[in-house]
Amino acid sequence: MKKIFLFVTILLISSNIHALALDYDGLEKLSKKNTFMDDRGKPYSIDEITDKKNSFIIIYNHGSIQDVRIDPCKAKPSFGYIWDGAVVPAILKLHNIEINGLKAKIYRLCSGVKGMTAKNQKKYRNLLKANEQIEIVDEFKNIKRQNIIFQKIKKFQQLGFENIVLAGYSAGGWASLNLQSRYPNKIKGTIAFNPAFAGHKNEWQKKFPEWGAFRDQQINILNKAGSINAILFAHEKDIFEDIETLSFFKKFEDLKFVDYSMLKPTSCKWANTSSNMDAGKGHNIPQSRCFTKFVKENNYLISFLEKTLK
Repeated sequence: MKKIFLFVTILLISSNIHALALDYDGLEKLSKKNTFMDDRGKPYSIDEITDKKNSFIIIYNHGSIQDVRIDPCKAKPSFGYIWDGAVVPAILKLHNIEINGLKAKIYRLCSGVKGMTAKNQKKYRNLLKANEQIEIVDEFKNIKRQNIIFQKIKKFQQLGFENIVLAGYSAGGWASLNLQSRYPNKIKGTIAFNPAFAGHKNEWQKKFPEWGAFRDQQINILNKAGSINAILFAHEKDIFEDIETLSFFKKFEDLKFVDYSMLKPTSCKWANTSSNMDAGKGHNIPQSRCFTKFVKENNYLISFLEKTLK
């Protein structure tokens, strides 16, 4: 009986989310901090890109905080400081690198929106605990962010950029993978670092069942794709999504799943300081110097992009 209820719930969530998709044509009104960035995370204007046809854009999508708040995204964040919306250093290092005759340009996209209210989240939680069906009446933030990213992809294509790659950390990585699964003809490929969006795994598994249900809906969308051209980085000590909870991604053709659990937080230094990370910072390792070195030494991103931009 519980399995039948869960299946019906997922169907209801899926149908209502698609029905309520918002149109974010006025993206410039959401955030004034969207910009291209160089290899040190310094902003520059699109006017400096004179050869759009022979460039490819990596649209980078930051992580998220609670749905009731707008995500921090500073105009000039400290280098590598991902919780200010800074680009993961391993992505910044790709700035102006030429791959298959195309030069890399990094664009940092700030979401600038809130998600569900605390009142609505609690309402869905109580309904689920009472074994009642739920219908979505507004969107959680990751759905809004997916719409924002997709609108930006279309705008760049209208400007003459023919090659778009997505990249993202945490909730930005999850949103990017979801879009990749649905729009492979518009997105060349996706780079996802520690993808997650539903909060701590011990919370969406037990304490907040509504987020477990929203996560199931997202996985249901992903499962409709037979292939996802992406590279995904995951860590066993990640408190949001770990190697096991993300293992369903391993079944997708063209998706390279990188387990980098051999990197220990306590042995990694933050990108912008000389201090080591705390033991519980597995989710933040992409911000570290050791992760940037690990990615470069294994040629993960270059080899993925060489295959993707054929």
